[in-house]
Amino acid sequence: MSKKNSHLRLNFKFWIETDEGVNILGEGKWKLLKAIRQTGSLKAAVEESGFAYRKTWEKLKTIEKRLGFRLIEKTRGGEKGGQTVLTAKGEMFVNFFDKLYSDVEPDIQQHFDKMIEELNKIID
Repeated sequence: MSKKNSHLRLNFKFWIETDEGVNILGEGKWKLLKAIRQTGSLKAAVEESGFAYRKTWEKLKTIEKRLGFRLIEKTRGGEKGGQTVLTAKGEMFVNFFDKLYSDVEPDIQQHFDKMIEELNKIID
């Protein structure tokens, strides 16, 4: 990339939505699901992500309703306290987004760099 526009960088997000444009699942909830997987706790994941617990819980329930299946399973109390884990389908969504970013991001960045080079030729 030319030094002229080296301060420019590309930023993008992916999300899944319905045919009607209703957002189902995006980067924020993907990161939240990853945090749930890592911590085993919705509360810890919410705190780590900076979301409000109640609003996040309601949003997850809405997402699950729209998808028609559960992404997480919560157990309460017990000897070690409650825990939250991803369902098999929740794991699939995390893996889907992981793969999407790892497979597509390098190509997008390469295309962006090429476009910046073209732009620099025009404005020189």
